[in-house]
Amino acid sequence: MPDGSVLVVGDGFSIAEVRCPGAEAGFDAPELECAHVLVAPRRGVFLRRVCGREVFTDATVAYLSAPGTVEEFAHPVAGGDACTVIRFEPWLIAALTGGDPGPCHPALPMDAASELALRRMTCVARLGDPDGSLAEQMTRLAAGLLARRFPERVGSGRPATAAARRRLVDQAKAALAADLRLGLPGLSQAVGCSPHHLSRTFTQLTGYTISQHRNRLRVTLALDRIGQGEPDLAGLAHDLGFSDHAHLTRTIRTATGQTPSACRALLTARPPDRR
Repeated sequence: MPDGSVLVVGDGFSIAEVRCPGAEAGFDAPELECAHVLVAPRRGVFLRRVCGREVFTDATVAYLSAPGTVEEFAHPVAGGDACTVIRFEPWLIAALTGGDPGPCHPALPMDAASELALRRMTCVARLGDPDGSLAEQMTRLAAGLLARRFPERVGSGRPATAAARRRLVDQAKAALAADLRLGLPGLSQAVGCSPHHLSRTFTQLTGYTISQHRNRLRVTLALDRIGQGEPDLAGLAHDLGFSDHAHLTRTIRTATGQTPSACRALLTARPPDRR
């Protein structure tokens, strides 16, 4: 029987790991998929029976399953297999594919670069997305794989001119300044662009990622409140959209070289008494 665990739940998506022990006789009972799911094997092999055909699946291919798909799985090889599973909300998969992706797609080629990106993304998900980069990593990986099935649709909607790209980045910065809790999927909705193109355009024009820009804005607001004597760092972390107090501390230390407590001491120091 497969053993699955959800690693992280994001804005419009979740990432899970599924492991199967292997060396089982025959196919498992049919399963009805209820969501758009991108499955990328990381280890081992298995057979997937879907849409009237059997597909041999290993680390060289991923596949996209759609709601209503009936699937059967067999795990004939000893040692088992492990997969990373990305589950999408309908609006996010539509944004990534330029519309409804339709029925299941049994094979999306995975090259070595995609596999490395998959393993890195899975590692970040296991850690709980400590630096806020998970949505962008997921978007790059998913868009790269889906573009092999929907090249024109995934590639559509790009800002056509340099001026349009600059406007898009400015709109994204303004939306983030208004709401630092916006993740990449929600931000893409706010500016009317696919997550993939927004992330790529933003990085190309600014030289840093959306998550890095968001953290920079968070540090500015954190320093402002710390300088005003904010005593509750856990509450401050929550207000600014950090996952917890440790995330706030780590981000400020990385950005400034100082802990929040050290920043408070520097920013609230009184001038010497000249009497």
